[in-house]
Amino acid sequence: MRRTAARSAPRTARRFASRTLLALTLAASGLGTLALGPAAATPTPATAAAAAPTAATVGNGQALTPPMGWNSWNTLGTAVTQEQVVQTIDFMVSRGLVAAGYDTVTVDDGWSLGHRDGQSADFAKTAEGAMQLYDAARNPVSGTDGTGFDVTSGHLVPDPARFPSRSVGGRTLNGVEYLSWYAHSKGMRFGLYATATYTTCQGRPGSLGHEGVDAADFVAWGVDFVKYDDCPYGPQITGPDGHNYYTQGIGRELTRSLYARVQDFRRELDAASAAGNRPRVTLSVSAQPVHTGIPYLLAADDPARTDPVVVAAGTPAFEAPGYAPTGKWCGQVANLCRIGGDRGPDLDGVLYNGQLRTALEYPGNVRPGSWNDMDMLFAGWLSPYGVYGTTDNCLCHKPMTDDEARSELSIVAMMASPFILGADLRTAADSRHTDRGVTWSTGVSDTALAMYKNADVIAVNQDPLGKPATLVGAPPAGATAPLVLKRRLADGDTAVLLVNQDPSGWQYITRTLADLGLTGPGYTVKDLWSGATGTFTNAVGSWVPAHGVAFYRLKPLPTHVPAAVVGDGRYHGISAGGTGGQALEVRGMCAAPDGSTTGINTWWDWHTSEQWKFTPNPDGTVRITDNCDTPTQVHGTLTGGNGTGSAAWVLNRWDPDSPHQKWRVLQNTATGALSITNVATGLALDAPQAAPTSPVVLGPPNPAAPGQAWTLLN
Repeated sequence: MRRTAARSAPRTARRFASRTLLALTLAASGLGTLALGPAAATPTPATAAAAAPTAATVGNGQALTPPMGWNSWNTLGTAVTQEQVVQTIDFMVSRGLVAAGYDTVTVDDGWSLGHRDGQSADFAKTAEGAMQLYDAARNPVSGTDGTGFDVTSGHLVPDPARFPSRSVGGRTLNGVEYLSWYAHSKGMRFGLYATATYTTCQGRPGSLGHEGVDAADFVAWGVDFVKYDDCPYGPQITGPDGHNYYTQGIGRELTRSLYARVQDFRRELDAASAAGNRPRVTLSVSAQPVHTGIPYLLAADDPARTDPVVVAAGTPAFEAPGYAPTGKWCGQVANLCRIGGDRGPDLDGVLYNGQLRTALEYPGNVRPGSWNDMDMLFAGWLSPYGVYGTTDNCLCHKPMTDDEARSELSIVAMMASPFILGADLRTAADSRHTDRGVTWSTGVSDTALAMYKNADVIAVNQDPLGKPATLVGAPPAGATAPLVLKRRLADGDTAVLLVNQDPSGWQYITRTLADLGLTGPGYTVKDLWSGATGTFTNAVGSWVPAHGVAFYRLKPLPTHVPAAVVGDGRYHGISAGGTGGQALEVRGMCAAPDGSTTGINTWWDWHTSEQWKFTPNPDGTVRITDNCDTPTQVHGTLTGGNGTGSAAWVLNRWDPDSPHQKWRVLQNTATGALSITNVATGLALDAPQAAPTSPVVLGPPNPAAPGQAWTLLN
C-alpha cells in the first residue's frame, strides 16, 4: 500500500491523502474475473506441511542482482514534475551515482490524469474512494459480490501540467516518454508506476482490466521498470460466514488474486516487449498485501489455487491463495516484491521487529531475478515540510543520523534487497524550499552521497550468488537487544553485520568464529564503512554506537602459506608427524658418502646431519641443504627420486636446472606443520615408518598422512 502524504508526500499532496487515509489503511489486495462459484477447497495442514517445491524465477532475464536507483515518492510525492526528474537524472549522473550502479529513475504515483483518453472527465467514485462499477445495463453496483464493470476506456495520459510533451529530433514525445528518452540518453533506465487495481493509491486510473493497453504503452514509451502497486478501495465486507473481511476491494479485485493480477500484467509486458523487439521490463510489486482476500469470491480457475509454491505454503482460514505474504510466491510472477508495509524515516522499519524479521522468514524468494523488497531507502532523506527541529517537529519526519543511515544501508545490503534511494537527489539550489519565512534545502549531503557510493557495501548487496543473510543464534530477546547477521558471498567470503538496536547507548557485540559457522584457522577482515583491515582468529567483535552497525567482510586465511623458515638463513631440525619427534637425518650422519639417502632418527640439536637450511630459488622453489661440512658431506642438497616409494637423498652437486633438487615448502596456518613437495614428481617428503633409522621416501600427497607433516624442532 502507498504511504499517506502526511508521512512522505509533499505538502501539496497532503490534502488529498488525508481523506483517503482510512480507506488506504483498510484496503486489501485482490483483482479478478467475475466470481465463478464457490471457492475450491483450501489446502489441508498436511498439504501445507509438505516439502515446498523449488520456486521458479520469472524468466525475463531482468534483475539478476537487486535493482538500484531512485524513486520520486519519498520526497516529491504526487507533486513530482518532469523538471524535477530531469534535475534528478542530471544530479545522479554528475555526482557519480549512476557510475556506482544506481541506474534507474522511477516516477511514482500521480503522474497521470484522473481519467483515460476515452473519457473527458475523471471517473466516478464511491463514498469509499473506489471506482464506481456498473452492471450490463449501466446501473451502478457496489461490486462487493465480485460483479460489476469498469466502463472506462483508452490510454493513460501523463498530466500535461507537470509532464508536458517535448519535441525530440522532430518527433513529439509525451511528457513521460520524454523522460524515458532523457534517462536513456544519460545511460540510465526509466521506471513508471501503475497498479493492479481499478485506481492507484492516489486515485488515478489503475491498470486492472487495461493490462494489455497499459503494458503496450509503457513498452512503446521506453519504460524499463514498472512499480506495480495494489490499492483496492471499498467498504468493509462481511461474508455469509459472518466473518468481517474488512476492506478488500470490489469487482475483479475480489475475484482474482494479487498473484494472478501481477502475472496478467507481467505477461502483457513480455508480449509487448516481444512484439516491439525490445528488452523485457523489470516488474516490481510495490505492495505487500495487508489483507487476505475473500475465499468464497476467489474465482475457481485462479492460478494461485494450483500453483505448487502457493499450495505448499498453505492458506490459513479466512484467507485466499495468492495474497499475503508475497515472500512466498513473488519470484514466480515478478522480479521483486515488497514484504512489508510502507516504511518511514525511522530505523525501526528495518530492524528485527520491522521488516528484517519478515525478510529472514522468506529466504526462498531471494535468488537472481527474484528479490524481497524492504521498501525505498531513507538514508540521507530530509523532510520536505520544513527544517526538522525548527519548523517541523513531527517524529514521523525526523531524519536518520549518519549511524542510522549506515545501518539501513547495511541491513538492506545483507538481505539482498533493492537499493532504491528515496532522498532528494538534486542540487541545493534545485531542492530549495520556502515556507513561513524559512528557506531550506532537502538536497543530500556529501556524507550521504559517500554512503550511497560505498563500493564495498554495494558489492555485498549486488553479490551474484544471490543468497540473503541469516540470523546468527537466537532471535534478539527484545527490541533493543543486539543481533548479528551473516551472508555467504560468491567468492567464498563471509559478510558479517553486528547491529545495535538500542537507540540510546553503545553496545559491545561479539560472536565467536564457531558461532558464525566459520571453521578456518583465521580470517582477514575489512571494515566496510571505515576501510580498516585486520585479522580475526577467535571471534568477531566491536563496540557499536547507538542504532549503529559494524560491517565486516571476512576472507579465509589460506590453509597453506609459504613457510616462514624459507630464506631465514638458519638451520632447523624438522620432525615427521607420527614418529615421536624423530628428526630428518642424513643416514650415516655427516660421515656418510655423497649420495646417501635420508631417514629419521633421534633428535640431537648438535648433530649437523639433522640440521637443514631452506633457501629460496629465483623461480620460487626452495633448495634444502644439510649442515654437514666434511670430506664426504659438504652441505648436501636434498634430492627427490623418480616415483612413489623412491628415496630422498643428498647430493653434494647442486644443479639449478634439476627439478629433482627443488621443493615447494608450505606451512599449514592452523598447525604450523610444513609440507615438502618435490617439484619434479609432485610427490611429498614422507616418513611412513616410525622406527628409528627408517627411510624417508616420496609418496603421493595426503593431508591425512602424519609422516608428511613436518614440524620445526628449533
